[in-house]
Amino acid sequence: MAQIELDDTDIRLLNILQRDGRIANTELADEVGLTPAPTLRRVRRLEEAGLIRRYVALLDPEMIGRSFLVMVRVTLSGQTKAGFETFGEQMRRRPEVLECYLCLGGTDYFLKVATRDLMEYQRFLVDVLAANPLVQHTDSILVVKQEKQTTALPLE
Repeated sequence: MAQIELDDTDIRLLNILQRDGRIANTELADEVGLTPAPTLRRVRRLEEAGLIRRYVALLDPEMIGRSFLVMVRVTLSGQTKAGFETFGEQMRRRPEVLECYLCLGGTDYFLKVATRDLMEYQRFLVDVLAANPLVQHTDSILVVKQEKQTTALPLE
């Protein structure tokens, strides 16, 4: 996918929307110094171009009982296209897997997993990862404290 040209106003719009995706169009227009109609046209253009993929609500993991966070390095038993595709699809179907990255180097996949507690993570590790014939090795890293979390990408 090709990058699209962004001017200063587009960048300001995107920074504001990354901070607050539910901001009213009139308030957004005020913040960037435009009237509502051209502001809405610009946002729609960015959405249609695929630059804005979707809007989401970010939930508090503690309030919903999903604050046990584990980063998992996974090494597959073989590095085949079919193995990568199968494992990736399996992880996309797992609700406790928040993020799944295919990597280069000594780790084939890097997972971010959120569970209720250690016992629930252990069940995921044993019943899902260790039981998977594609998985050769896992290395679990328990998160003690989250120092930073953002979904905002840096823009110039």
